[in-house]
Amino acid sequence: MSSPVGPVTSRLVALVATTRDRLRTPELRERLDALVTRLSEPRIRVAVGGRMNAGKSTLANALLQERLAATGATETTRLVTWFRHGHQARVRVHHRDGTDRLVPLGDGIGATIGEPGEDISHLTVETPNDALTRYTLIDTPGMDSLSKLDPDSLAALGDADAVVYLMPHPGERDVEAIDAVRGWAGGLRLGAANMLGVLSRIDTLSGEDDPWPTARRVADRYAGELRAVLSDVVPVAGLLAETARGPDFSETDARALRTLAEADRSAVLRKLRTVQRFRAWEECPLAADERERLLDLLGLHGIRVGLELLDEGRRSTPALLEGFALRSGVEAVLERIETVFVAGADRLRASAGIAALEHLGWDAADEVDRRALLALQSELDRLRLEPALRQVELAAALVDLENGRMRLGDDDVARLRDLATGVDDARRLGLDAGADAAAVAAAATAQIPAWRRLEARPSRVLQRHVRTARELCEHILFNASAPTSPSWQARTPSR
Repeated sequence: MSSPVGPVTSRLVALVATTRDRLRTPELRERLDALVTRLSEPRIRVAVGGRMNAGKSTLANALLQERLAATGATETTRLVTWFRHGHQARVRVHHRDGTDRLVPLGDGIGATIGEPGEDISHLTVETPNDALTRYTLIDTPGMDSLSKLDPDSLAALGDADAVVYLMPHPGERDVEAIDAVRGWAGGLRLGAANMLGVLSRIDTLSGEDDPWPTARRVADRYAGELRAVLSDVVPVAGLLAETARGPDFSETDARALRTLAEADRSAVLRKLRTVQRFRAWEECPLAADERERLLDLLGLHGIRVGLELLDEGRRSTPALLEGFALRSGVEAVLERIETVFVAGADRLRASAGIAALEHLGWDAADEVDRRALLALQSELDRLRLEPALRQVELAAALVDLENGRMRLGDDDVARLRDLATGVDDARRLGLDAGADAAAVAAAATAQIPAWRRLEARPSRVLQRHVRTARELCEHILFNASAPTSPSWQARTPSR
């Protein structure tokens, strides 16, 4: 597993710790102590965000492989909830006055803990869940609930290293919400390098029995429209994903599906047109409580998928669960979390740390403190030259491109996007993963003069971004020429 405390983050931790020891103001020392602790966490922070009733907790449960987050037909998550790996199953309730208390871990904790008027800031769920050995997961309330752009949700998303943003029916309000999240996080720190869009609840996008053609078209369209701020938009059937990866679907449920499959198929499909028809089906071979349980676990779309899987010969419970997972689209989300977020943990964590330092402010009242902070600022300027952080800087280029502040040809746009979002040197240069050092060096060598030519254009915005692209290619070339040095760890060549 890639550790978030990689070479760039380690350098940042050392800089912050050294600065902390030079400070005289207790408040500043405490803030830097907290930042060192945050940067030294063993797992990257991945937040799940989105507007009200977007299916955030359903996806969180799918990622956790356990129904821990509260779900329902309405917005049920009232509190920001952090899910961390721990040896005991318990919930820590954090109050705004700085105190906390422990309570037992129960179902739907985000909806049931806390009395009306109780001043709780957030919850931390500690559980020995294997999924949480990869990353810490943050589930947030809807950002257009009664509090509109809920400040607790915005703060949690802004404090994450990466964000999975859910959109059941993408539109202008999602664009506004994404802009609000990015603004709260410090502008360009969150963007295409560390934000993934998920088109959730794909079965509600159309009245078709197979929602996937429509879902893929909608996801592709919004991936293009939001390419400046999202690495991709992935369609997912959230409820199906939650059940596929969770512990609730049993042999009894599989038997109920098999019973349904043996009934007259045309009659079954007619009743599966609406929930009301299925519930009111008096001649159904399943009892009312069995039908209700299948609806709770799978929904109408999932039941239809289950019948198709049985037709394919997937009759056992494990075979059905495997089919549900494949047909839900959740594997694409898991793959991107691993290859984009977990694999890129070092640069994402360092970027988050630098953003937190920018919020610290540099004009201290104490002269000794001011000199120490100015020295830190100078060191941060040098740290930003690291190739890992140069890639994060290119997120700004995608935003400027999308907003019309600079123009590039289609081929150059594609190359720039690869540089800004690729998870390794090969894919940053548009090559397949695993390309050898010679191919990487050749691709970097080909790109460098192209970016240098673009630097001659009069637009200063363009000049700044293509210079960053050219320097990133030069670093990649340097790394490829020294194959014994791990990517991103080679020192900057003198030029």
